[in-house]
Amino acid sequence: MRFLSRVLFSIAGSMFGACAIALAEALLLQRSLEPHPLRESLGPLMALLAPMATLLSLGLGPLLVMLEPHGPRTPWEHAHDIQTAPLLERTRTAAIAPLMVLGLLLHLVVTSHLARVLLGEGKPAESGALLALSSAGLLVLCLAAAFALASPLRKLIARGAGAVPQLADPVTTTTMALLVTVFVIAVGVSRGDTSGDGGVLGVFGVLKRKELDLRPLVGILAIAGSAYLAPILLTRSRQGIAVFCAILCTAAPMSLVLLTATSLDPDLARGIERTAPLGKTGLAIARKLTDRDHDGASRYFAGGDCNDRDPNISPNAVDIPGNGIDEDCSGADMPVPVVPDKPHTPAPAAAGPRVTRNLNLLFITVDTLRVDVGFMGYPKPVTPNLDKLAAEGVVFDRAYSLASYTGKSIGPMMIGLYPSETKRDGNHFNTYFPTNVFAAERMKDAGIHTMGATSLWYFAPWSGLNQGFDVWDLSARPPGGGDKDNYITSDKISDAALKLLQDPNHTKDRFFMWLHYFDPHAEYLPHPGAPSFVGDDKSGGAGTRALYDGEVWFTDREIGRVLDYVREQPWGKDTAIIVTADHGEAFNDHNMSWHGREIWESLVRVPLVVYVPGAPPHHVPPKRSHIDLVPTFLDTLRLPIPDDLQGQSLLDDVFAEKDFPERDVLVDMPEGPYNGLRRAFIQGPTPGKKLVHLGGQQYQLFDLAADPGEMQDLSKDPEAMKPILDAYNQKRASTKEIYVRPIPAP
Repeated sequence: MRFLSRVLFSIAGSMFGACAIALAEALLLQRSLEPHPLRESLGPLMALLAPMATLLSLGLGPLLVMLEPHGPRTPWEHAHDIQTAPLLERTRTAAIAPLMVLGLLLHLVVTSHLARVLLGEGKPAESGALLALSSAGLLVLCLAAAFALASPLRKLIARGAGAVPQLADPVTTTTMALLVTVFVIAVGVSRGDTSGDGGVLGVFGVLKRKELDLRPLVGILAIAGSAYLAPILLTRSRQGIAVFCAILCTAAPMSLVLLTATSLDPDLARGIERTAPLGKTGLAIARKLTDRDHDGASRYFAGGDCNDRDPNISPNAVDIPGNGIDEDCSGADMPVPVVPDKPHTPAPAAAGPRVTRNLNLLFITVDTLRVDVGFMGYPKPVTPNLDKLAAEGVVFDRAYSLASYTGKSIGPMMIGLYPSETKRDGNHFNTYFPTNVFAAERMKDAGIHTMGATSLWYFAPWSGLNQGFDVWDLSARPPGGGDKDNYITSDKISDAALKLLQDPNHTKDRFFMWLHYFDPHAEYLPHPGAPSFVGDDKSGGAGTRALYDGEVWFTDREIGRVLDYVREQPWGKDTAIIVTADHGEAFNDHNMSWHGREIWESLVRVPLVVYVPGAPPHHVPPKRSHIDLVPTFLDTLRLPIPDDLQGQSLLDDVFAEKDFPERDVLVDMPEGPYNGLRRAFIQGPTPGKKLVHLGGQQYQLFDLAADPGEMQDLSKDPEAMKPILDAYNQKRASTKEIYVRPIPAP
């Protein structure tokens, strides 16, 4: 009975801690850009944290009973018992305790370095398993070493205790070991950089990463602390009252779980996913535990699964048009397309001559480049070289990427299909299989020499992005070839490009070259000689934004070296140039920074410049998409455009100067290990109305003309929703989606 009451007290304590965390996260939701009143969010958040708290206390409670069989004790009581134990026991504890602390520190350092090597291989499942096994083996070795060293250290302590009695005090020696650990980590943080470089201890530099959110860990520690303290307090109270209070504290939150499971509002669930640090983890766990058919979606907790007995039916499933089954739980079966699979927009009446001679093609992508560039109206002089190119070429004022992070955007962009249509694996950084046909393969088959150069670790051969390239230059990668955001590479990419272009063997015949620059991606680094871009902005994020602008300036300078060289060559007059980005970047837009999870305008709108010799310089105002790039490549090189590509060539826009037709745009980001399904359909006169699909029957609708910041959700208006939803469903029906289950992150 005493055992059960102590475990019950631990559960009650964990519930109290969970309630405090739920209150803190409910206040965050109340202040978010999509606010939810405290009275609406507190109960559901408590319900989501309650199972997590229960599981934590069910593990911690029995452990405490085993360690304290005679009743719960305060830390001070434990310290007193240790300090008053017999000398032999005290010296033994004074030796083994600090060695255990330092052994765990050694384990952490070595495991962290091992993780950097293994997880950079692009095979998270295999790497994660190997890392887990290696870490377990290393832990055994570290603990064994600690026990082996305990005996000689105990003897040294016993000899020195006569002169320094504190040496025989386990509390003192353990405290010293903890202080050494803190000091070592602090040194590592100060010397290391955000990619973990900087010597043996530099791996702790990753703790400086601004995107690292430690709030969930703090929440778990708070819940665990409450589970530990509650038995101490309650066992010293009147037993009957204590048990009653514990049962009440346990039963009340757990009763909310059943209510929340069936009544959680989808909008609130989305707010929790975006804003609540620990609540979103609880939501993910609750959905996973109630996913009966293991298809990745639950019918409970606003998971949206309309048939939890059939794994082929879920919000993430591919809906087969016209079969009478609502596979994707959108509320209706996907209609049979009433338009051809690939609609062709007539060329503008003012279109002039197309490409009349054989050209080369230089394609440049810049990672994480926003539309904040000079030729798009940005007032700071961050892109003088690209501005010069834009003045000679065609600027697409409203271009969209296919997704908001590299792994889902750049492969499909080079294949010419929407991300959901590509053959890929389920990793965050997808591997694209050889059954995909990349643009470079089509060019190579036509006799065009293909070259590529980049520095990003993801472009290693396992990604599949090198398919079709005669030369794939990765010499600009950081040492070791891993994921290092702190390594400056734009100059090295330009060096590699110039080396290739200066070799007559690469330019004697027609060629295609793809350069991918990475430096504007976080972490943002300063560059000697860069202008100051802080300006009059005194906000908290001004320094970060100025560093980003400096990265763009430096990348532009290095791109300028390549562009200048191309202009000077005899074959330069026969070289078309296209420049764009793989996605954008957020700077506290919608309370988020960086990219990869949502598809707000700042994340998917990208610069796009197309220079084709003989085409008149101008701007194209209507919206366009990266889905059009592969047809544009082929059209520029006077190669046939296969019918299985989704996009349309942009050369009609390039050789015209007015009367540009409107086109709908689809942004397609399939579910991944770190992101939920996100799609956007943008329709109507530019900028258009934007329908955002978050899976199942969850939608948002924004009028980008009246609401460019995407703050006013119009999805509750059925008259506004119906026409664009019908058009979106027709567009999806014309695609050939392939569902790929995400591979859990290691």
